[in-house]
Amino acid sequence: MNRTMGKQFPVKNMQDLESLGHRMKWQFFERLVAFVFEQNEWKVSVNVVKHLGHGKRQYDVIAASPRHIFAADCKRWTGRRYKASLLRAAAGKQIERCMWLKPGAKKKIIPLIVTLMPEDIIIHDGVPIVPILMLNTFIRTWEENDDEIRQI
Repeated sequence: MNRTMGKQFPVKNMQDLESLGHRMKWQFFERLVAFVFEQNEWKVSVNVVKHLGHGKRQYDVIAASPRHIFAADCKRWTGRRYKASLLRAAAGKQIERCMWLKPGAKKKIIPLIVTLMPEDIIIHDGVPIVPILMLNTFIRTWEENDDEIRQI
């Protein structure tokens, strides 16, 4: 039996994870993504709003290391039709949001989509699409394949 801190752990398979995703608040998912970055010693900010001129952009999670900044858009979508096209559109929007971060930034900015469930698309237009269960591994190994990853 899976036990965590004296309580039965609610996730035993992917269907349980998807069900939990339906019930959790989006803020919890963003905080979970931030936690994974923090555990890898990245400096993290959650739910950041940046202003430029008359416009503004919001970022779910910004994680910074000495040389790079990940701007993560957290998608806890479950069971949606047309998810691949929505993810491609989200990747394009995340690139645009990252362009707003670039003025004055001395670090490379990397757009990232973090999903609740594994998706058919793992990268689109240089934007990694990473399920939360693979985020820790991705953070530790992304530089091995950084030629495929968009850096702004």
